[in-house]
Parts: sequence; structure tokens; C-alpha cells
Amino acid sequence: MTLTVTTEPLESRQLAMTIEVAEERIDQEMRKAARKVAQQVRIPGFRKGRVPFQILLQFVGREAIIGEFVDELGQDVYKEALEQEGLEPFYMGSLDNVDTEQAVRFHLTIPLPPEVTLGEYRDLRVEEEEVEADEEQIQERVQAILEQNADYVEADRPSQYGDLMTIDLRGVALDDEGNESETIVFDEEDWDVTPDQENPMEPAGLDEELVGLSPGEEKSFEIAWPEDSPSMYAGATVRFSIKVHKTQAFQTPPEMTDEIAQNFGPDFETAADLLEDLRENALQEAQQRAEAEHVQKVLQELIDMSDLAYPPVAVELEIDRLVRNVDMRVRQMGMQGLQQFLEFSDQTIEDYRESSREEAEKSLRIDLALIEFSQRENLKVSNEEFEEHIGNVAGSLSEDADEEAAKEHADTLEMMRADHSRPLIESEILKDKSIKLLLAIARGEDVPEPDTDEGESEEDEQSTEEDADQGEISAGSEHVEEETASEAAEEPADS
Repeated sequence: MTLTVTTEPLESRQLAMTIEVAEERIDQEMRKAARKVAQQVRIPGFRKGRVPFQILLQFVGREAIIGEFVDELGQDVYKEALEQEGLEPFYMGSLDNVDTEQAVRFHLTIPLPPEVTLGEYRDLRVEEEEVEADEEQIQERVQAILEQNADYVEADRPSQYGDLMTIDLRGVALDDEGNESETIVFDEEDWDVTPDQENPMEPAGLDEELVGLSPGEEKSFEIAWPEDSPSMYAGATVRFSIKVHKTQAFQTPPEMTDEIAQNFGPDFETAADLLEDLRENALQEAQQRAEAEHVQKVLQELIDMSDLAYPPVAVELEIDRLVRNVDMRVRQMGMQGLQQFLEFSDQTIEDYRESSREEAEKSLRIDLALIEFSQRENLKVSNEEFEEHIGNVAGSLSEDADEEAAKEHADTLEMMRADHSRPLIESEILKDKSIKLLLAIARGEDVPEPDTDEGESEEDEQSTEEDADQGEISAGSEHVEEETASEAAEEPADS
């Protein structure tokens, strides 16, 4: 045995590992490395590559020679140590440091697979709340529809901001003596204009002068353009003359009418039809929100009654997954990725990762609990369930589909059946089955005990063997499929 391995359990499912390499092996590695070093240095009295080992060792030092092979040796001894100790890490170990002063020792931190101990989940009960349509939400939607049908009506009152006014407006620039010049700034007849307090016209103050006038009223006033205005009339004083012909106010219908309902959609003949539809939609949305909240409550109860332990890297991997998903959605929106999106909000990717940590940890804990739950309940994904699921995802092929559409549909199904896709899809199906079963337990339904493998037909046994590694829920991220135990054992990450 060329390795002496010592381990010490750490918190959060981690293991401190020290690997000491036997002196004989180090001596062999040093002599091999010395032959390379000898080709790179010139020592007086010796030809390149012909320097005796002890002379070279004195000249360049032990550390320089060890530095030639320590990285490659570290990869090798890491794999050997895991095999020797019978360890299957959750993810790649991290190299903390290498001690080469006397013996060569590698110090690593190994993330171990999560451990989950479920509570008595068969006793879990969570009451579902009764749901009613949100009356305030219904009235908001009614008001929105009424506002869509709002229109201008003549107003028998002085004008206000937001009114539609029909006016004659003439503006003439004044000369230095205050007399009207030949410069005509405005000369409009029957001009429709709306005085706006938030987005006023130029020159500043014109909108204000239009407010408070009644139909038939005339008015004259003077306004000076500011000196720093970008207008060609900057610094000029203009005398305005206004005559109001008509004032109209934007008015919302006071109530829903059959005519408004009919204009809203062909399925509605009366106002009552539309109101009933709004109520049904509001109730359906309330039920969906309540169902989603109920699922989260049940899952939280499962987590609260269970003990979950996992290494910190599991959370980082879940954050990676969340970041990849957001990046993909941002690209689908036409942007160049999450980085560009974050620049608009003056965030860094590090800030975003940290803000995602709480969500990632919650997602991870739920997935770990559901993995254990599905195993305890002996849940599987049958080929029929898989085919039904991918069929729903791909959608049905229309009867008049052409050859190209049929090929695209078939290619989509084959892609989902592929070895790299199937485990993730089966994971989704199994997670959904687990949640449905857990909800049935939470409602107090009579749920049978888990099926055993006894009595399975030969065909079922074969299917079970084929799907054994594919029908498990991923622990919240693709790394369960991407980083198998053997891959995790390949090399420690750099410190």
C-alpha cells in the first residue's frame, strides 16, 4: 500500500481527508521528474540531462522537483484513496493544500452524499382552505373593461387638465418695444388639444392658460420662451389669442351594459354573462393559487418533520441550475443572456447568485425529501407513463400535418427518449407522482402501503432494471445526472 489515508468527519456532510504518499513512491516520482528538470537547467561541470540526481537535488531543491509532478500525482492518489476507503463522493473534492516539507501529504475536503431521514410522513395532515372569488379583483376587472369603453363627452363646465378642447389659437412674437411683429408662431383653427399637467407643451405655461376656460370664451395672454430653450423662439415673448369652441371630458361608463359585454366578446350577450365569466375566472385563479400554496405547505411540513444533511456544494450546484434556467429564459426574450440583464439593474452575477441562495436551498431540501419519499414508497415510472408525458409535451400531430411537420414531431419525441434526456424527464414525472401521493396522505385519504418487488412479472423486472437509475428525482439540479459518483471521483477541484 503506497497511501496512508486518514479521514475526519466534518459538519454538513463533509469529510476531511489527508493522503500521505509512501516515501518509496515519492522517490520514484522525483527521479522521473529529475530527468525532465535536468534538461531545463545548466549546472557547471555537467552536460544538460547528465546531472546526477543528488547534485541536481542540491542545485534546484526538493520543492522544485516535487513541483514537476505533484499535480498529476494528486489526481492519481485522489482516485486511489477513494477506492481504498470505499468512498463515493457527492461531487468533486476540493484540494485545501499540499504539504511537501517532509512527507508528501494532500489535504482535501470531500463532499459526501446527502442524508435524509423522513419523519412519520404517513401521519402528516394539512387542512385545505376554502376558496372564494376575490370580489375586489372582479371589480378591478370590471372597471378596466369600463375604462376601455370610455369616451369623450361634451362638458358643460370650465376646462380641466385631460379634457379634449377644440380651440382657435394664434401666437405672434413681439418686438423689442412690445408690439406684434410679422413672426407668426401659432395660427391654428379648430385645433384639438388636451392640456396635460405632467407632459406640458411648449412654451411652458401654455397648458396652464388653457385650463379654466368655457366654450365660447376668448382669452389673450403673453408667454416668454426661456433663454436656454432649444426652440428657435428662445428668448422671444409671444402674444397668444385663444377662442374655445368645445370642451369634452373623458368619461367612463357608470356601469356594465349589455352593449359593452357584446363588444367585449362574441360569447357574451348580456352584462350578466360577462360578469359571471369574470367571477368564474377569478374563482379558478383563486383555486389555483390556493392549490399551489397548499402544495408548498405540505412540502414544508414534510421538510420540517425530517432531518436533512447535505454538503455546501449541493446548494452551489442548485444555484448553478437556477442561474442557467434564468439565463435561458432571458435569451428567449431576445437578450444576450443573464449578464446583460443584470447590467440593466446594476447587479453582478455574484450578487444575483447570493440573492438566489435562499430559493436554491429551499428547492434543494424539497427535492432531497421527495427523493427519499419516492424511494420509501417504492415509486417507479412506467414506460406508459413516460410515453404519455412526452406525448403531452410534444403535443398532438394534426391530421393535415405535412411530412416536414410529422418529421419534426417524431424528432422531438426521439430527442426526449434519448439517453441524455430520459433521466431528467423521468425525474419530473416521479416528482409529480410523489407530490400527488403526498397530497393524498395530507388529505387523510386511504393510501395503500408501498408496493414490494415481490410478484413482479419478468417483463416488469426487466423494466425496473432498465429504469433503476433513470426513475429517481434529481436533487434539484442536473448534476445528479451530469456528475455521477465515478465522475466525482476523477479529480479534486483546485483550492
